[in-house]
Amino acid sequence: MAAARGAARLSLRPRAGFRLTRRTILFAAAFLAALALRIALLLRVTTNYDLESFATAVEILRRGGRLYLDTLRYNYSPVWAHVLLGLDTAAWRANLPFPQVLGAFLLAVDAATALLLHRLAGGGRRGTAAALLFFANPVAIFVSSFHLQFDGLAILFLLLAVWAAGRPAGGRGATVAALSASLLVKHVTAFYPPLFLRKREPGGIGPLGVLVPYAVFAASFLPYARQWTGIRDHVLGYRSLAEDYGTAMLARIPGAPAWLPAAVFAAAVVTALVLLRGVALPRACLLLSLVTLLALPGIAEYYFVWPIALGALAGGAGFVVYTLAVSAFYLGSPDGLNLPLTHLPGWHGVWWSLLLWLALEVRRLERERAAAPA
Repeated sequence: MAAARGAARLSLRPRAGFRLTRRTILFAAAFLAALALRIALLLRVTTNYDLESFATAVEILRRGGRLYLDTLRYNYSPVWAHVLLGLDTAAWRANLPFPQVLGAFLLAVDAATALLLHRLAGGGRRGTAAALLFFANPVAIFVSSFHLQFDGLAILFLLLAVWAAGRPAGGRGATVAALSASLLVKHVTAFYPPLFLRKREPGGIGPLGVLVPYAVFAASFLPYARQWTGIRDHVLGYRSLAEDYGTAMLARIPGAPAWLPAAVFAAAVVTALVLLRGVALPRACLLLSLVTLLALPGIAEYYFVWPIALGALAGGAGFVVYTLAVSAFYLGSPDGLNLPLTHLPGWHGVWWSLLLWLALEVRRLERERAAAPA
């Protein structure tokens, strides 16, 4: 009996190399608090405009209708519609509300993103900090657990592409596959494949590899070719909301042509792609996301989650200021919590915080280049 008790005591000892430090406890408490907040928000969701649009897409698929002609409110590749159909089926079989099933799926996506950020940051304390900065970020929480928007799934596949491209042995096939999946989910990442055009680097891809994601995206519409006019108008021609934000304001200049905001946006993206060719992929993707958000001719408030994951990886004062500005914006937004608070940032406040973040990132990049050996 004494020997058995001794063995039991030995089995209860912590594994070698593991220490339950104060830092570990704080990190665990922060993750749990973020998880609790996400679940609390998710349980309150009943419906919103986009959830109604998702339900319409599912209903069209169930009756064999025309996804791109029977509704004006589906603006993505057919892949996401079929994901919604699968989630709706799971909700029906489990006798659970569809919003909560969708929210649980998006919560799992954010958890996977946090794990991937941990790996991209090299693990350890830095990796844990990057994962926490994303998973506990109010912007990420609000978009996936309140709006129930799926931009984070496209960003997860973009991060997978960055991770595959950074593998020592190279991962060209995995990089191309991840970029293709990202565009298939939601083409918010349509401008990123050219950043991976780095044939001389281990994980870089050539011109053909850059074209593959676009070819896959186009091929996903082939079964719906007879609905081309709807695809053209509702997917390729979608311009989001015309709020008082960014380059959309250019169209309000007396005498300005209607195409001016789109032209400025295209010029900004092309310029960024040229200037970022020699920048490390994680930083290049972050900077491109900032430029894209700054120059967008149309906006929706859940777009503000786009740079959060990459920003958590890079950190910095700009990331903090932007997170605070967007979080405060959500507090007062009619589509957010709509709290009766005054002096909260509006669309312009978020735009200026983006500009500040971009300026600080460019300054940091210049300092790193100056400090690097010749």
